[in-house]
Amino acid sequence: MSLQPLWQSLVSVGSSLLAFIPRLVNGLIVFLVGYLISWLVRWLLRFLFRQTRLELLFERIGLRRSLAALGMRIPLSELLAQLVFFFLLLSFSIQAVELMGLTPVAALLQAVLLFLPRAISAALLLLLGSLLARLLGNTVTAVARNVNIAYASALGRLIEYTVVAFLCVLALATLGVETTLLTTSLTIVVAAAGLAVALTFALGTREVARHVIAGYYVRQQFRRGQRVTLGEYSGTVQATNGAYTTLEVAAEDGGRRLIALPNALLLQGVAISEEPAPARAEPRPPAEPGRDQTASGDEPPSPPEGQQEHGQDGDRDQQ
Repeated sequence: MSLQPLWQSLVSVGSSLLAFIPRLVNGLIVFLVGYLISWLVRWLLRFLFRQTRLELLFERIGLRRSLAALGMRIPLSELLAQLVFFFLLLSFSIQAVELMGLTPVAALLQAVLLFLPRAISAALLLLLGSLLARLLGNTVTAVARNVNIAYASALGRLIEYTVVAFLCVLALATLGVETTLLTTSLTIVVAAAGLAVALTFALGTREVARHVIAGYYVRQQFRRGQRVTLGEYSGTVQATNGAYTTLEVAAEDGGRRLIALPNALLLQGVAISEEPAPARAEPRPPAEPGRDQTASGDEPPSPPEGQQEHGQDGDRDQQ
């Protein structure tokens, strides 16, 4: 049995290893230098972030809370430093692998490097979008509570989750995932939910809208102070606001109390109205005895003409 083929194979493998060793050394040198540079850049970024108190700024604007809601406990400044370190190290790794002659591995790392910016863009979109969605949800909740809408918190959360769902679709599209079917389905679901909410509000506020519209005609027909008798209620109109008209009626204890009646009830029911009583002029107080009328600016009454002539004749006789 000849050992020549085996010997030639061993020689070929040894030659390949000897030829690969220089490339391996060069690749390791590039990788180590790249790791050192990446480590120094990460240390510098950490130092700058601590000096500028960037983490405190992130906490004030709510980014840290958003990361905690997504399940990420790492500080945002540390996350940025680690991303820069990984990006630089991956770039040097590609160069090292190419020097080693490992072309398939270099192509794989190149694809990862090209995918990294899109992944960062999608993450930033979700992060900033979640802040916007939370702000919008809190605003809707506050407005709903101010107008006394029930389930204000649930309405705010519904708006927030809807915005986050659309942001997730946009993030997937940024990553290169086909989202046409997902976008269409989500649009249909949101439109159906919005229509259901609109119908609920429309049916729930139908009576309120009827009373509000009737309030316009009530203000045209009845005036403040006008007495109105409607069924068992009899009183004077005080004000017509929104869906109700306020009447002042007699209380059981002999006093007065205010009641609110729906505006449509005043138009549909049989109401007997009376005009408000005219305002009475307040009597002037009597003049004090001995008060000088001329001092008050009033002229004394002039005597009749006969008395004036009689007084003049008397004066002539005395002369």
